[in-house]
Amino acid sequence: MSCPIPAGDYVKHFDPALPHHRAWLLAVLEQLVSHEPQALEEGGTLRRLWTSHQLGVAASPAPSLPVRSPSPRPPSRTNPLPVPWFAQLDSATDQGRRMCFSSSCAMLLAFLRPGLLTGPNGDDQYLARVHQFGDTTDPAAQIKALASYGITARFSKQASFSTLEQQIAAGIPVPCGYLHRGPVSSPAGGGHWLIVVGIRPSQLIVHDPLGEADLVDGTTLGGKARFCRYSRRNFGRRWMVEGEGTGWAVLAEG
Repeated sequence: MSCPIPAGDYVKHFDPALPHHRAWLLAVLEQLVSHEPQALEEGGTLRRLWTSHQLGVAASPAPSLPVRSPSPRPPSRTNPLPVPWFAQLDSATDQGRRMCFSSSCAMLLAFLRPGLLTGPNGDDQYLARVHQFGDTTDPAAQIKALASYGITARFSKQASFSTLEQQIAAGIPVPCGYLHRGPVSSPAGGGHWLIVVGIRPSQLIVHDPLGEADLVDGTTLGGKARFCRYSRRNFGRRWMVEGEGTGWAVLAEG
């Protein structure tokens, strides 16, 4: 598509009470997002329609006719949060070794918007969306991909344990980037991403897409790393390497 799309015309006769109209709207928006992601810019009509649909609100000129929908997930007050787990190494793409960031953000999306990603390789579906905006390692591409699904989030280099506590208390898991190689006394490497799904006074509860980590030695133990308990002390030394409040994280709104 090479010209702006008058998105409002598509919903002139939209009736949110009719299931096939709602299905039609979703199909139209999916196509538009795939072919012209720039149409999702803040303040645009398509961004409003897309976000409204993903939030389960009827994208209609008549706001008095809401659509009942299972999305988004109501805020969860459990700790840990019941977040789905994706493994990066089972990817059907050639990106398995480098898609920890995408797999972690896919878990965030799968929790906040249940049903948008399907099957055990839902992170591959999310990765395809990320690639519309940039590389899997690019924070800006991740934020834009999440926005295309109706998730408002920001990338922060100033997160702390207090940040994690606030997000978990609000029912929002937190993807975090840290240095996973080298001894804990001198963290090194290109970095790795996981998602924090719970927090305790001395531990973090995480889903690690690569497998369980040895935080002391800086190696990967492997396995299905769901609800792993990582020492706050050791993780903090690898996460906030420049001091308190310097952790890398993706902070989403509920």
